[in-house]
Amino acid sequence: MLRKIEKNAKNKEEALKLAAEEFGVPVEELSYEVEREVGKGLMGLLLGREVIISAWITKEAEEEERLRKIAEDRARSAQLQNGENPYAPKQDPEFKDHVGPDGRKKKEKAPKKEVKPEIKEETKDAPVSQPEPAVKKDKYAGKKRDVTEQSLKDAEYFATELVHKMGLADAEVAVVNGGESVDVTVSGSRMGLLIGKRGDTLDAVQYLTSLYVNKEKNSYIKVNVDTEGYRAKREETLVKLAKSLERKVLRDKKAATLEPMSPNERRIIHSALQGSNKVKTYSVGEEPNRKIVVAPADEAE
Repeated sequence: MLRKIEKNAKNKEEALKLAAEEFGVPVEELSYEVEREVGKGLMGLLLGREVIISAWITKEAEEEERLRKIAEDRARSAQLQNGENPYAPKQDPEFKDHVGPDGRKKKEKAPKKEVKPEIKEETKDAPVSQPEPAVKKDKYAGKKRDVTEQSLKDAEYFATELVHKMGLADAEVAVVNGGESVDVTVSGSRMGLLIGKRGDTLDAVQYLTSLYVNKEKNSYIKVNVDTEGYRAKREETLVKLAKSLERKVLRDKKAATLEPMSPNERRIIHSALQGSNKVKTYSVGEEPNRKIVVAPADEAE
């Protein structure tokens, strides 16, 4: 199987150089694709940019492709030798060959088998809300790591440096072991600046801290960053919003569309209305402008 490795650095050239050193080949012999670029805009000015790439040896990829084509050709040849032509049109199963009085083959429609209709058992508790579609498979599935002392120290160091560079010089960072996560709490004045519009800045700080804690590791530790209990308050607000929209949709008998939200906030709305048999929820649009629609349960999407 083709071996790929991930490397991250300040730019693409440095990441490729690191990959080449690990493979033990010149950079010219590598192929790559950029997985992620971190540090554009404000965060780039604060922390610098970071590029994450997947790299592999070009010759190995070409050899793997050559062997795959050989295997396909051999399989196709074996089919032809066994009298099976994979390119021949398939005969309609509703017709069969029939020899007529003149000795010629004719097509005669075969009697259809009686198919009993399948009876599906109705479930009273079937969910009416459309769940948030799966986006991308978690590459760290099954690779979650236990929280370590080093991960706690890394999270405290990075979060402290970051919020101070944002101009929050008096901010204090407390880090605790949450069992399955590193929980970071920031306190101080002007925490509204840290939260940002609908928690956007707080989400960015959490994302960057998670990258630092999990830097150059093949497994993953979840990182949560919060301040002044914002996460719990925001969830409570979203649940109330969902219930209010349910009443509005039932009163007006037409769908209502919310403003764009993060995947986590959309899941809160879906969950809050999942048990309702009067309305349904589904998402429309593309990230980062994906929105939730709350509609009467009997309305077509």
